[in-house]
Parts: sequence; C-alpha cells; structure tokens
Amino acid sequence: MKRIWILSVIAILALCASGISSFGRISVVSAVNSEDTTTISVSGTGIRETTPNQATVHLGVETQSAHVTDALEENSIKMQSVINAMEKLGVPKEEIETSYFSIYPIRDYEKRGEEIIGYQVTNEIIIELRDLDIIGDVIDTAIASGANRVTGVEFELSEAEEQKLRQEALKAACDDARRKADAIASGLGLTIVGVSTVRESSVYIYPYRAGGFDDYAMISAIPISIPPPIEPRDVHVSATIEVVYRCQ
Repeated sequence: MKRIWILSVIAILALCASGISSFGRISVVSAVNSEDTTTISVSGTGIRETTPNQATVHLGVETQSAHVTDALEENSIKMQSVINAMEKLGVPKEEIETSYFSIYPIRDYEKRGEEIIGYQVTNEIIIELRDLDIIGDVIDTAIASGANRVTGVEFELSEAEEQKLRQEALKAACDDARRKADAIASGLGLTIVGVSTVRESSVYIYPYRAGGFDDYAMISAIPISIPPPIEPRDVHVSATIEVVYRCQ
C-alpha cells in the first residue's frame, strides 16, 4: 500500500504570515507526499492600486405638490435646467443618463382611509466624468440649477486601465505564490520542479465612493456658493490564485 502523509506544520504557517492580504484573506498552504510525487499547494495574492481616471456623480431632483401634474411639471423643468447646465460645463450629453424615476403618492396615515394629500416626483441621473477636476463644479452647478439630491460620487477606472491593473495584480499574485512555495520547499528540504495546476480564485476591484451630499444640496442652492472640494482616493485591484507545485 502506498504510504501517504500530509504535512501541516505551524512553522510553515508562520512563514506564510505574509500571505494575509490587506483585505483579510488568509493564505492556504499545504504539502502532500506520496511514493510517486510531492506537491506544495499555496495561494497567492496580488494587490495593485492607482489614482482613478473617471468618476460617476449621482444626483437628482425631488418635488412635491398636491397635484401630480404640478409636481411632475416642476420636476421636469428643474431637471432639464440641470441637464442644460451640465452641457454648458462641457459634459457630453451621452454621458448623462437617467438612473431612476418615480411618482409616489403622499398619504396621510393619521386619517381614515389613508387619504392621498399629494404626490412626490423623483428623477435621478448619473453623470460620467473623465475630468475629475470639475466634480465640485458639477455638484455646485447642478444644485444651483435645481437639483436637491446628491447621493454620492464613485471614483473608478476606465475599462482599459482596469484591465491593465487586473493583469498586474494577477502577475503579482503569481510572484507571491512562488515566494511562499520556495520558502516552504526550502524549509522541508525540497526542490520545486514545476507546476501541477493553477487556478484563478478571484479578482476584485474596489472603487471608492464618497457621499452623500444631500445636506449640502439643501443649504447651497445658490450660484455663488463655493464648490465642495472632492479629493479622490486610490482604486484597489486584488487578485488571488491557487497553485500546486511539483517537488522532489
């Protein structure tokens, strides 16, 4: 019968403490031996970060009136004013999209029958920006033009930059896995001779979201207000792989 033994040593785990990534993922490490082959299984994590090169601003207009037509008309006028103001700032029309629209009855729940006493109309849009320097101006101008909801700003990467960082993170994960395997092999007196299997476990992109600015919107609906300073944080890309190395 083939003799099979499994090595799981605390000292090995100590060598792999560096495998705990900043996102809390614990490295998986094991060494398995049989009469035919010896393998070392490890997980590798690579993290890359960079300054975002695009942003999405979420804002909207909310109106109320006793009559649904009045609430809708007021909302439409204000939202069109916001869109026109964005285009004057240089935001292309195709970068402005409606993300949410609703007409909601306002009821008096203290009265019998929950009588409808008015209507609330909400129209929200998203604005894609390539120039991050104008985010504050976009928010301030939108509010001055009639917006009274600013739910947040998302800092992201363009598709090309995202793909670039994914590849870099995967390469870093490969290097991390090899370093762990080399340390384990050295501690056990083994030599790595090749790769048996490799699997991409996960690739995550962590955009940064700042928000919301609704309180600012309520007190800043005048053209002479100072645009809010918006400073983006780095976007993180994390990749994890699992590798089984052949040893002798």
